[in-house]
Parts: sequence; structure tokens; C-alpha cells
Amino acid sequence: MSTTAWRFRTTEGADGVVVRLKQLDAQDLIDVQDVAVLRWPEYAKAPVTHEHVTEEGSAMSSMMSKMKHGRIDSTMIEAVKQDMVPGTSAVVVMSTAAVTDTVSKAFHGQPMELIRSDLSVQEQDHLRTLFGGPGQGTSPAAGQDPAQGTSQPPA
Repeated sequence: MSTTAWRFRTTEGADGVVVRLKQLDAQDLIDVQDVAVLRWPEYAKAPVTHEHVTEEGSAMSSMMSKMKHGRIDSTMIEAVKQDMVPGTSAVVVMSTAAVTDTVSKAFHGQPMELIRSDLSVQEQDHLRTLFGGPGQGTSPAAGQDPAQGTSQPPA
């Protein structure tokens, strides 16, 4: 199981990724365990977090899902908040069994930047190559190091 965090240039950038991840999960191209969306509107003092955004259904199915699947660690979410600036959004994805090449094609052209991961440096470099790398995705905010920490792509 891996966890990755991706940053977007707009506050709505993460929304389309969540929809696409649900579609890819339904096609068995990735097993999405948990997703958190963070937004920092221009007017807000701090980012707003929406955790477990892929959960659906009744309270009972939600409780069963919590028992069955892992949860994104709160320290990851707090670290991602530190990588954000007003007017941006981020998605944190915990997943397994991703068909990485196919998943990366599903996000082709989406300006996104891998900012955190629990993957090895080599795995992170591979994801950056597949998903467009720092030069082709969202550029890092001034003074921020997009490679610090660990996280995996929506793959």
C-alpha cells in the first residue's frame, strides 16, 4: 500500500482527480483505499480538508469500509498543508495494485505535481516521469521543496 500527495494550481484541480480515481477503481486499474482532498481558497486563512471522500452509502457500509481499508495518516495531511499556498488544492491517495502506466495515461495533460510520498526515491522519480515531472506539472510554490516527504500518485 502506498500513499501519495499531488498538488494542483487551482482550488478545483483535485476534484476531477477524485472522479477519475473512482472510475479507475471500478475498472480494477487501481485499488483506492482512501482519499483526502485539501483546498486553500484565496480568501481563507488556511487549507480546508475533506477526508475519506470516496466513501459512499449507508452508515453501516461506511463502518465496514473503515474496518476493511486503511486510512491516510493525519501527519501526511498536515505535511501536505505545509506544501500548499492560497489558490491551490491537493489530493492525498492511499492505494494498492495500481496499473501505473495505464493510470498515468488517464491523467495525461492534467497539471499535477507529486509533492509527498511514502515511496522510494526511485519509485517517486518513476512516477514523476510517468505523470509529467516537475517541469510539466504544477510548479512548486516559492520557497517550497516539492520533493520533501513521501507520497504516491493517484496510480
